[in-house]
Amino acid sequence: MSEKLVLQLKETALCKGLDDDEVERLAAAGRVEFWPSGAVVMEEGEDGPRLVCLIEGTVVVEKSDTSGQTHVIGQAGPGAVLGEMSLLTGTRRTATVRATSSLRIFAIDKTTYEGMVEDGDPAALKLGISIATVLAHRLVVLNTRFVEVLEELRGEDGAVHEFGKFRQELFTRWNF
Repeated sequence: MSEKLVLQLKETALCKGLDDDEVERLAAAGRVEFWPSGAVVMEEGEDGPRLVCLIEGTVVVEKSDTSGQTHVIGQAGPGAVLGEMSLLTGTRRTATVRATSSLRIFAIDKTTYEGMVEDGDPAALKLGISIATVLAHRLVVLNTRFVEVLEELRGEDGAVHEFGKFRQELFTRWNF
């Protein structure tokens, strides 16, 4: 484990709240991966047994619609956390992550993380809280964007009503 990796991880949202020893344990439990520009780091629909944190480089996040057309739904750079939903829930990947530059990432597998939880490692609990914080932030951004879209649709017959029904369905699905 490199001291440089530990210092870089300490600067990320993933390790917010972890002390030095906990970051070192987390770094030792995971691994560093290198990906070339253009590589698919995660693919929508595949099993996703790991979480990654971007250390160096940038990615785009892509999502396919029902017709199979791909849309860029986000971009991320150093410090970004990806794959957290699969790590926590075991669900398949919900989007594709493609490198737009050479990448250096930190990855931790689901089985390794679960082992840390079972061992009662405080780093695992704090990591879980950090992941929850990342997800909560994304929900705030999504809610804000919902309101912006509603404002853009104001005055369009039926669009606000249909969008409101979709929003309610989305929130109902979140309560599982």
